[in-house]
Amino acid sequence: MGAALRDWRAVALLAGMTVLFFHRILLGEAWLWEDMVYYSYPVRVFAASAMAMGHLPLWNPYTFSGMPFLADIQTTVLYLPCVALALFVRDGGLNFYWLEIMVIAHYVLAGWGMYLLASSLDLKRAPALFAGATYMLSGFMITHAIHQQIITMVAWFPLVTMLFRMALTHSRWRPAFLCALLLGHSTLAGYPQLSLYFHMFLFAYFLFLLLGAHRGRALISRPAFVLAAKAGMIVGLGLAVAAIQLLPTAELAALSQRAQITYEKSTEGSLAWSQLLTLFIPKLFGAAGAAGSNYWGPGTYWYFWETCIYVGILPLMLVTISALLVRRNPQAAFFWGVALFTLLFSLGNSFLVHKLVLDYVPGFSKFRNPARAGVFFSLAGSLLSAFALQAMMSWEKNSRESRRVRSVLLSIAGAGIALWGAVVTGMLDPVWGAPKDPAILQAVRKEAYWSLLFVLVSAGALLALRANKGWLSRAALALPALFFIDMFVFGADQNTSSTNPSDYFRRADPLVRFLRNDMKNDLFRVNTRNQYGMIMDRNQGMVDRIFTLEGYTPLVLQRAIAPYNDTQKFDLLNVKYRTSFDRRTGALSLAPNPTYMARAYFLYDVRVASTEEELAAAFRDPAWNHTTTAILEHESPVRATPQAGGLHGSVRVTAYDDNRVELEAASATEGILVLSEVFYPGWRAYVDGAETAILRADYNLRAIAFPGGSHHVEFRFTPPPFVTGAWVTAAALVVCLAGLVRPLTRRRRQQEDER
Repeated sequence: MGAALRDWRAVALLAGMTVLFFHRILLGEAWLWEDMVYYSYPVRVFAASAMAMGHLPLWNPYTFSGMPFLADIQTTVLYLPCVALALFVRDGGLNFYWLEIMVIAHYVLAGWGMYLLASSLDLKRAPALFAGATYMLSGFMITHAIHQQIITMVAWFPLVTMLFRMALTHSRWRPAFLCALLLGHSTLAGYPQLSLYFHMFLFAYFLFLLLGAHRGRALISRPAFVLAAKAGMIVGLGLAVAAIQLLPTAELAALSQRAQITYEKSTEGSLAWSQLLTLFIPKLFGAAGAAGSNYWGPGTYWYFWETCIYVGILPLMLVTISALLVRRNPQAAFFWGVALFTLLFSLGNSFLVHKLVLDYVPGFSKFRNPARAGVFFSLAGSLLSAFALQAMMSWEKNSRESRRVRSVLLSIAGAGIALWGAVVTGMLDPVWGAPKDPAILQAVRKEAYWSLLFVLVSAGALLALRANKGWLSRAALALPALFFIDMFVFGADQNTSSTNPSDYFRRADPLVRFLRNDMKNDLFRVNTRNQYGMIMDRNQGMVDRIFTLEGYTPLVLQRAIAPYNDTQKFDLLNVKYRTSFDRRTGALSLAPNPTYMARAYFLYDVRVASTEEELAAAFRDPAWNHTTTAILEHESPVRATPQAGGLHGSVRVTAYDDNRVELEAASATEGILVLSEVFYPGWRAYVDGAETAILRADYNLRAIAFPGGSHHVEFRFTPPPFVTGAWVTAAALVVCLAGLVRPLTRRRRQQEDER
């Protein structure tokens, strides 16, 4: 391991492969696309610019009329590489290039981590390097380059796995504390589905290591208890490190539209049995990428990247050879189990494993896209291919194992040729139904030729290496190059979009300038979409700090939009401009909403509706005048009475930032002061410094009982889960740092005593 850590040449080679693969993006000739533009970039701009101004973005007032921001774990506010992006904010903005650099750097981390994990399993440099390249540039990693949160999380998996194994197989405790620290930090990368899967993987690995070292009565021995204690401490301390994120997220998740999803929804993004053939021909069902889509397989276009299990022809052959090692190599047996289980789980509703896990393992029912478990197929496949490569380097040419390798390789080559023949001749068309578009059919057959070429070249290379053991040990270092060519052909253009994200968001510049200029004198929201389209990007509000009614986030609040009619909705939610469609020209434009209500106002008539049914009925009641009457869900603590002439009193917003709103309010009588901001636990209200209760008005707005007179009113967002989580995280960090530093100080004292 010491040699592996110091092997800068391995890191340089992995980094070089990454640079070559993403060279167009690194040179600014192309850009990552899809979710990286529509979600990750707006989130990063908002978070980085807020932190550059010196405050933590707990609340986002610019989408969905206001949403918890940090609590949405996919905003990755506290993930350290994302925090570092605040250093690159200029003029309130963040260049998209820095986000791409941050994501691409994680590919090197993924490869290096896998190289270290393989080295810790006693694999030599060449096999370990092959494992690193295979994991780093697997089909899963390539197709998910557009998902910042996925790449930044799974890049840590090999390194954390290595430390987890070291902690459980050695007497020292330092690896356990370091593992807990990195496990917790990886959780902050913001993809809870894969974080849950990884914790289950670590649990399975713990059982494997425990039962491998202690059997029978030894399971109740002190060493077994120590091993279990280490595993429990790593997971518990890792969760504590991430508590500052997990506790707010748990609160938000329970109040979001994703709190409950149907079983049918959870199976979206499942792998189909027929797609197992994409292990040989990755684009057998077409593809979907930055250049467009010709995908014709199960599901819709995005199933292409959600169900990609391709690891390359050469690794696939080596994984198959590794089956010969299962009886003698326990690690190979374990990772074969991981590979098979994740494939079966990825099948979703096509096989029973997924349903069993959802029914009996807590947490799994909250997520869709079961094929995302395919990352563990990539992880296991990378190690299995390295095990096989090392074994081939040690087997004699005429040994039984070497002869069996020859049979396996010839069988795989034969299967590849047969599949290629079935595709190009149309023999499989009656089985799954060929695409109707001749252009798509031609593209699929072209991909089959590429796959056949890599099958033959890879099989030939391994057969040649098997026949010359001396050559094998020297040429094995060249195998990553063959693998790289395969994956470069497969996915070098998968995510290279010709659309510059800066240009994409600048398309609305005239509109943005108009709105920002108007907002200098007024706080208001904008309706940015209707059934005919969007007038600006769904999350442009976060980029240009424009208050919008809409947005995009996976954890939309259940009460983000009230069941009003459009007039009530636009008025109550402070929408000054709404999107309009010109049927004659087919163009979208902004039209004024002359009846919009201010960001804060007084109402003096109150109705109470305590259930969802009563609320819905109250909003449908034609007698309800939303400009004079507030609908509360509890009895009003003030004696609000209707005032002749409509609205009375005055409210002026004196300070407004992401986590705080200050008002100067005056009213001759008691009333309900309504702030047209979304109600959410954690907001606190103060009247002249004294805290007062926040009421929920009109389904999803904040309000307080105003005592009459002139008062200074302040709303502050200080969510208790965040405060509690911060203390837990701080304590966990102290424990981890103490566990890392104490052995060093103890060793130094011993050295001083020896002197």
